Amino acid sequence: MSIENADTPVETPPANPQSEAASELAALKASLAETAAKVLANVPELLRGLVPTSLSPSDQIAWFEQAKATGIFDKPTVAPTDGGVRPAITPTTPDTASLPIYARMAAGYRN
Repeated sequence: MSIENADTPVETPPANPQSEAASELAALKASLAETAAKVLANVPELLRGLVPTSLSPSDQIAWFEQAKATGIFDKPTVAPTDGGVRPAITPTTPDTASLPIYARMAAGYRN
C-alpha cells in the first residue's frame, strides 16, 4: 500500500512543442497580414493597383514605407478656384474726343 503525498505536483505529459510553435507562427502571420492590411488602407483607391500583391505582408509594408518616402501617395495641394464662374465683361465706351477723325465719323454712322 502506497500513500501519495498531496503536496507533490502532478506531472502533466509534455505538450507537443512543434504544434505550439506552429500555432504561434500562424497567429503571428495572421497578425502581420492584418497589420499590412491596415497600413495599405492608407493608399488612395486610385493608386491601389501600384501595390505589389505578390510580396509577403512584411515586404508589402517595407515597399509601402519606401514608396511613401518618395511622396507618391501624398495628395497634391490644389489651389482654390472660383468654381468655374465666368467673369462678367462689360464693354467700355471710348471717349470720342480722343479718337482720330475717321474713327469719330465711323462712330457717327453706327448710331
